[in-house]
Amino acid sequence: MVTPATRRRGGALEAAIFDAVFAQLEAVGYRRLTMEGVAAAARTGKAALYRRWPSKEALIADALKHALPEPPGPPSTGQVREDLLATLLVLRDTLVTCRNAAFKVLKEETEEGKGLMHDVVHQRLSQPVRERAFEALRQAAERGEIRPEAATRRIAAVGPAVVVYHSLTEGGPIDDAFLESVVDEVLLPILRP
Repeated sequence: MVTPATRRRGGALEAAIFDAVFAQLEAVGYRRLTMEGVAAAARTGKAALYRRWPSKEALIADALKHALPEPPGPPSTGQVREDLLATLLVLRDTLVTCRNAAFKVLKEETEEGKGLMHDVVHQRLSQPVRERAFEALRQAAERGEIRPEAATRRIAAVGPAVVVYHSLTEGGPIDDAFLESVVDEVLLPILRP
């Protein structure tokens, strides 16, 4: 229990709790994460958690909503390579912010991969990133920069899928050189004649 002299409230306590959620997801995974473990890691009582969140699912969903940025806007550089690279940078930076927890949770959440966290990650990250990539392809096709038939949602999902796969299987940091290689060695050969 936190002593009165170090008691945190409001935003400071919430930030400590959300940080503890990500630390616990990283350390023990979704299935073994408990409200008690989060409370201990945040140095607060579990009653403080239960007053606001009725379950670990609700707590993790709020932590993800807090960590995930607003969905990215449309690409705007006028060059498909730069637009795709900027889109993958948004994805990478988001994974770093939430310590890859978003996709680890999805992997463990349920057998079907559907549920509250799936909805949060889909709405705030997966769908917007794929839409941004698709818009980059659509604009590039209009400019004649890529084959028109390459501007599809399936192809737009390739780059983000490679980044997520790497994050889930390899772990560790994803540097700019890796993102550039995804664009230059995977995406651009698919897009150009």
